[in-house]
Amino acid sequence: MKYNANTSNQFRAMFFKNATFLKRQKCSLGVQIAIPMALVIVLVILKLWIESQIENNSGPVGDSSGDDIMGSYISYKFDYMQGWFYTINPNNITNIGYKDGYGNGTGLLGGINQYEIYWNGSDLWVPYTVAVESGQKMNDMVLAQKQQLGQSSMGPLTFPIAGIQFNEFNPQNNLIDLTITCEQQIRYAYNNFENNLIYVLSQIQTSFINYLLNGNGVVVKTQISTLPYIYKSQQFDIASLLGGSFFPFALSFVLPLFMYSIVYEKQEKLRDLSLMMGLKMRNYWIMTFIFNFLTYVVIVSVISLICSAAKVSLFVKGSPFALFLLLFLWGLSMVSFAFFLSTFFKRTRAASIFGYFFVMVMVNLNSTLSLFNTSVPVFYYWVPILAFSRGISTLCGLCGNGLCPPLSQYTWDFELSRILFWLFIDTIVYLTLAVYLDKVLPREFGVPSHPLFFIKDLKELFSKKGKYRKLRDGDGINEKTKLINEYTIDGINNDDDDDGLMDEDVKKERDMIVKGEYNPEEMTLIVQGLRKQFPGRPKPALSNLYLSVKKGEVLGYLGPNGAGKTTSISILTGLYTPTSGTAHIAGLDIRYDMDKIHQVIGVVMQFDVLWEDLTCEETILYYTRLKGTPKSIEFESTHNILKEVNLLDVKDRFVKELSGGMKRRLSFAIAMTGESSIIFLDEPTTGLSIETRKDLWGTINELKKNRSIILTTHSMQEADILSDRIAIVSQGKLQCIGTQTHLKQKFGDGYSVRIDIQEDYQNTHNPTDLIKSFSPSATLSETFNGSYVYRLPKDSIISDLYEYLVLNKEQYHLQEWSLSQTSLEDVFLKISANDDTVN
Repeated sequence: MKYNANTSNQFRAMFFKNATFLKRQKCSLGVQIAIPMALVIVLVILKLWIESQIENNSGPVGDSSGDDIMGSYISYKFDYMQGWFYTINPNNITNIGYKDGYGNGTGLLGGINQYEIYWNGSDLWVPYTVAVESGQKMNDMVLAQKQQLGQSSMGPLTFPIAGIQFNEFNPQNNLIDLTITCEQQIRYAYNNFENNLIYVLSQIQTSFINYLLNGNGVVVKTQISTLPYIYKSQQFDIASLLGGSFFPFALSFVLPLFMYSIVYEKQEKLRDLSLMMGLKMRNYWIMTFIFNFLTYVVIVSVISLICSAAKVSLFVKGSPFALFLLLFLWGLSMVSFAFFLSTFFKRTRAASIFGYFFVMVMVNLNSTLSLFNTSVPVFYYWVPILAFSRGISTLCGLCGNGLCPPLSQYTWDFELSRILFWLFIDTIVYLTLAVYLDKVLPREFGVPSHPLFFIKDLKELFSKKGKYRKLRDGDGINEKTKLINEYTIDGINNDDDDDGLMDEDVKKERDMIVKGEYNPEEMTLIVQGLRKQFPGRPKPALSNLYLSVKKGEVLGYLGPNGAGKTTSISILTGLYTPTSGTAHIAGLDIRYDMDKIHQVIGVVMQFDVLWEDLTCEETILYYTRLKGTPKSIEFESTHNILKEVNLLDVKDRFVKELSGGMKRRLSFAIAMTGESSIIFLDEPTTGLSIETRKDLWGTINELKKNRSIILTTHSMQEADILSDRIAIVSQGKLQCIGTQTHLKQKFGDGYSVRIDIQEDYQNTHNPTDLIKSFSPSATLSETFNGSYVYRLPKDSIISDLYEYLVLNKEQYHLQEWSLSQTSLEDVFLKISANDDTVN
């Protein structure tokens, strides 16, 4: 029974596989969690320790003696701050006047009492006044300077004592109406709020009275005092001071680990095998993106909880939604950027080293540049980690100075708003680049796409698929494939192959397929004129291949390296697309139905492609889910497959604990998932012991009962034992096809006779005359240490020679002897003798 592998099935398969594999990667998981946690915990401990020291240094009950307002103001020394008022006169009230820094003044403000200070190399009389257009203008000017103080670099700053708005001034009626705005934040004020307010009010009152009395020198002197208080030093926000570097480090250290996971699956061919087993590439990218992002979400959530509990300013002040957006968009852009960087690496070690180095350099670069620049170059925003580091360091600076911006302040003119925008753009750009570069960059396994592949994809998307007739309906080929009349497929004329040079059996196979002279219900695979031409190569890698495989048949698919064998298998399994021609697997066309075909094929690669830290059961479960097996029977199906390959008893054993033979059987089990109709076996017993190989041969014979098998191997003995038919390709073409016996008779040189002389008679007896008496054309092909090997032509009467040797063994002092037909290896060597890749 075939199952439909929809997107939700594949998402489940990848999520559980990734989660289980990550859980077993204790070192990797530890790094992902431990480093960010350690950085944050160190920062929190420093914060709490410093706060405790400040608390311990707090004084006893304070004194309540009075302070002279003017004296208090004068003693507060800030040489970069000038004492002055902002004055606002929205109603253009007359006689308000001014008071400048040189002692000059008119009107009401001209009566302000001043004192002289030495500032910036000259004498200055303070407080003086500055007229401002509106209250909003004053607020903007003050806030701009406070934000500048929040940056690492700042220019000259001038904070006012207060802002005074005159609402009404009527000396005739002894009336003055004004609003006073004073600084509440201690770090920006000359004195505390109450002191500043009373001082300003005292100055205005004195000036107003003198104005009414025509400048008779009245002085209103005010003193204030407080009730007893407990002194507490101003807080030192170490978390905000160091957070600009700590938080980018903590939240960026997962980037190289995301790179590692992607490169690992490429390096170990795990992704390639998953694709051949039915995984859709878009589902791979989507699920990997989601899983990596969720991993980041867990880490950032724990960090947020710790920092909120420790009352770190960045997390408890300002806009929670703005901070959420910054962290959320950084997570998205970081995963996309990790995808992008991973396309340039083929080995995990190089990817990891570069990833960690890149993170450290970028975070430190941001910290360094922030010391000297209040603005940053445009490239900052194109590197997500720089943009994020800039955003975090800016927020830490503002929040540490009590200026965490509310959400209403996030306009386009505010840099943090632009950072959020660019992180979103980076996510889209780098994700698109990652998918594109993954297809076009040179790779270790497979052939990259053309840089303009998307143009061809668009053309095919809008082309009329109806120009081809596709075979459907069920698992078999239910309609004879009379797609190719007059020996032409997709415009490729098969007369390119000279019929006079084509082997008769190959021609017969081609004619049978073209004319539909077969029983469709018996066929699992029909290959029709398959051709592959790689760009930049003079000869096609595969030329007009016609081939059929019946249900329950094992086809030994042989050929020297570079002969086209791997190319054709790669096309049939979906790794490559054909230049022309097509093939039908279980009734499905490889040109249009590859997603469905992946559900009915199984692949055993030359070397075991397995996740070492998964168990046998978890491994098969992954591929079972990948192929769409219903959730209700996925465990039952998994156990049945493991039982079929004799691994059920070790289903809970980790792959890394299995022997070589067990790992190979597990690879067979993977190929059997989803009730595969056809299995491709690539060198299935390479590197195994003789006992293990024979055990696996038995497994293969069991597998073919319900499905077809295509076997590629360099072991002629293995091909001879397991195959029902043999097909040999050379120079990109099918050279011969048939049973082993047929090929040996057709291409063999006759028979081989081996005779070993007893040790005591090796120097006196030579069996050559004996052999030639039965076959005058026999030739001695090999002799060594009393052992003789002869080649006999096909017309030799072997039965007579056999009988004579049995009867006269003692007379000729024969130790042992053997007769055999020409081997499959001899046929293979003869067929491939003219192949340039061999010679």
